[in-house]
Order: sequence, then C-alpha cells, then structure tokens
Amino acid sequence: MSESLLPSRPIWRGDIVRTGRVQPYYRLVRGETEPHEVRRDLADGALAADPRSLAHVAHLTDVQLLDVQSPSRLEAVHELGRRAETALMLPLQRPQELLAAHATDALVRRLNAVTGSPRTGAPLQLLLTTGDNVDNMQENETAAFLRLLDGGVVDLRSGGPAYEGAQDGSRDWAWAPEDPGSVWGRDHGFPTVPGLLSAALEPLEVGGTRLPWLSCFGNHDGLVQGRVPATPELRSLTLGHRKAAVVRAEDAAAFTQDPGPAYGDRSWSVTADERRRLMSRAEYVAAHFGRGRPQGHGFTQDNLARGTAYYAHDDLPGIRVVVLDTTNPAGIFEGSIDETQLDWLRDTLRDAAVEERLVVVASHHPRGSMTNDRESWGDVAGEGRRVLGDELDRLLLEHPHVIAWVSGHIHRNRVTARPGRGGSGYWEISTSSVMDWPTQCRLIEILDHGDGLLSLLLTMVDHDGPVTPADVDSVDGLAGWHRELAANDPFGVGGFDAHGTPGDRNVELLVRDPRRP
Repeated sequence: MSESLLPSRPIWRGDIVRTGRVQPYYRLVRGETEPHEVRRDLADGALAADPRSLAHVAHLTDVQLLDVQSPSRLEAVHELGRRAETALMLPLQRPQELLAAHATDALVRRLNAVTGSPRTGAPLQLLLTTGDNVDNMQENETAAFLRLLDGGVVDLRSGGPAYEGAQDGSRDWAWAPEDPGSVWGRDHGFPTVPGLLSAALEPLEVGGTRLPWLSCFGNHDGLVQGRVPATPELRSLTLGHRKAAVVRAEDAAAFTQDPGPAYGDRSWSVTADERRRLMSRAEYVAAHFGRGRPQGHGFTQDNLARGTAYYAHDDLPGIRVVVLDTTNPAGIFEGSIDETQLDWLRDTLRDAAVEERLVVVASHHPRGSMTNDRESWGDVAGEGRRVLGDELDRLLLEHPHVIAWVSGHIHRNRVTARPGRGGSGYWEISTSSVMDWPTQCRLIEILDHGDGLLSLLLTMVDHDGPVTPADVDSVDGLAGWHRELAANDPFGVGGFDAHGTPGDRNVELLVRDPRRP
C-alpha cells in the first residue's frame, strides 16, 4: 500500500484469547479504514478541492524510555494494587516497558516511509515531541532517547550482566514473560514468551528520524518517577545498589510530600551504575546539543544561558511553533508555568501576530492537566507563582493567530475546540502515548482553503510491527509484542479506550484564518 494513501486500517482490541482470574487477554485485529471526520466547532465554509499545504508535521509523545533496573524506581507499589493510597502513583511498572525503544523505532521508521500527506501529498517537514521522553530523569535514559531519534546504538542495559528488574519471576505483582507459572501472568491471561527478556535488553542499532525534530520537557524528564524533585538523598539512592522491595500504603500515599519513607525497605539488591545519574533541567537541555538537527532540537543558546526549557521555533514558513515548559520543578506530575514564562509567551504571541505568523503552541501538559500550584517543596524552591491552565487558555484566546495547542501527558487521543470571541479560537490536540496503548503517533497538516478558511488535518499512524506477534528475533516482532501487551495492560494511563472517539483520531478541524479577517 502506498504511504500516500494514509490513513491506513486502524488496529483494535479483538477477541478474547485467554481468560485470567482478574481479566481476559485480547488479541488485536485490523479494522476498516476511518475517513477523516470534518469538525466545524470553530468555523464553517467550503473545503477546497485542492487546498494549499502550509505545514506538515508529525507528533510523537510520552515514550518514557526507561532503565528498568534503576534503584529509584518504586515498582513495588504495584504489590498494593489499586487503592486510595496508590491512586496518584500507578503505574510505576508495565508489562511492555522493556520494549518501548522497539516500539518507538518502529514508529520512527514508519514516519520515515511516509512520502506525502493523505490530502495534498506534501512531505513531512518536522517531528514534534512533547515530553516524557524518558521515565526517570536519568542520564542513561536521556542518552538512549537521543540516539533513538538521532540514530546510533540504543543500549538500556545497566548494572550487572544479568537482568535485575521486576519481571524475572521473583515478584508476584509483575508479569514474568518467561515463567509459565507467573502469578500475575495467569491472573491477567498473559502469555509465556520465551527469550523476551534477553532479546529486549540487547543493544538496538537504529537509523533515527530523517526529519528535524523538536524536544520538550515533561514531568518524567525532570522529576524522579515523574513526581518529586531530585534531592541529594534521591540522587545518592539512584547511584546505589539497593532498591525498595516493599512499599507501605501510607508511604505511597505521602510520596509527593515526603518520598524518603517509601524507600525504607531497600532489601532488593541490584548492581550500582554511575550512568544512572539524575539530570537537572539545564543538563537535560544541554544534552540535546551536538547531534542531529536542528542544533539543540529546538532548545536555544538562551535556554543554555538561563537554564530554561521553553522556546519559539520559526523554521516552518509562516508558522511559529511555541514550545512551553509545563513541568513544575517543585514536584507533582500535573503541570503549570511560572510568571516569567507567561510574560515571555505574551511577547512571543504578540510578535507572531505582527509578523502574521500562525502559531502552534506545544507543551507536555494539556490545559486540563495544568492544575499544579505548588511553589516550593522542602528545600526545593519553585519559580514563583504558578500559572495554571485556565489562565494560559485565556491568554491564547486573546491571540487569534493561535490555531492549535498540541500536547501529551494524558496518554489519550483527544481533540477539543476552544472557541474565542468573534469566531476565533484554537484546537486543543492531545495525542496518545508511545509507551501505552494504542502506541501511535499523529500527523498534523495545516491547510489553506482560501476565503479565510484553514483546517488542521489529523491522521493517526500505527507502526508496522505484526498485529499478532510471534517472534522475539526482530525489532518489529518486539514492537508488535509491545503493542499487544500495552493493549492488555490494566494500568495503562489512558485506559483501554485511549484511542478516543472518531472525532479524536482522523479528523479535519476547521478554523478561521486570522490573517484574512
């Protein structure tokens, strides 16, 4: 099938193939092609038969590439199961987590094969990522992610030569893929997959994306377990050889207030590794310089000088991509920005209007997840008053040149109209995660139909890994396993319906052209 004939047939959960005590296990199937649904929430008008393509980008988010053996991971919270005390902690371990690099590589290769948009044939120009590129703010995770997109050898082995993670059969609360007697596996109907652990940890040589790509700072990129700042105690623990084997419910509940007690029982022995060093925001930004394009992957010399992680990117003709840093350095996984960033954003939007540039805002957190008003935590100072989603939304609605706000974090496909005054407004576009089901990315094409009408054409993209995986001897085979396991993971952040409604997937979103009043 020609890649220009996207959208392709979507992948869904199909029939039950095994039944466990807790839940059934589903196989995946290909459905019928979904045409683009036209949404006229913000504007109406005649769509041109041959619209002009203004920009064509791919959106990929929430890879959460991880060192599965790190001492500061708290997978043992899963022994407690779902309860009030763990509501803000789960998931901290996933059946498919070892295979995130394989799924991402498969998606990147799929994007590399796209020769044109489904409407105009225009080539892809840019890959936009929106944070949670890694899972636990570690240096080895960040290095692996950069190689995954820039090309090179992705190696997430750490510690000793043997696997020391949760999936070796020693923990009843985790799926052990190579153990037929796995308690969690039998309870949830999961299969036995011989050779999966060793195959997943083999170094992976990748070609990377052919596109220039932009980075973004998410809560997992800048907080331990995506939730708390890196204190000296947590930095030391991460470099050590002991991790938590048991977590008490009361300590899980208090983790974002005082994480120390959750690590009280460190009877799980692993091999120490200095490459697990926790990175500051400034170090994370600096790591993006030196390879790939554009230089810094969006981060600028000003970011390096000031230690910030927000910027504007003007390489798409007539378009300004504004990337925000919505991670609160004082902790908690929900987002916000500080007033200095708000002032910068106000000036940046004003300048874009003067230059008659359309604006696409990008951030890790969507509007509804920007509820984090924490200004300090213990000895960690925040950055002053926090600006939440509703205030940021009001600012964006004051600027008709803003046509979209693109984000991740919620691990769901969701598209929401944000109407403004006088027929203006923007579209809020959240794309599901790579780590969790449905393991997709999204194409976004901005089209000019003339007569003051624009549209955003959104197309979901699945990788080419097998829908029914069988082998562990190829990257695509492992990527197929990742997707099937994610489709059955009861702790997926977005849930089993993370693919959203038809109006959240293949859609064409109409919006007035602010340059043509």
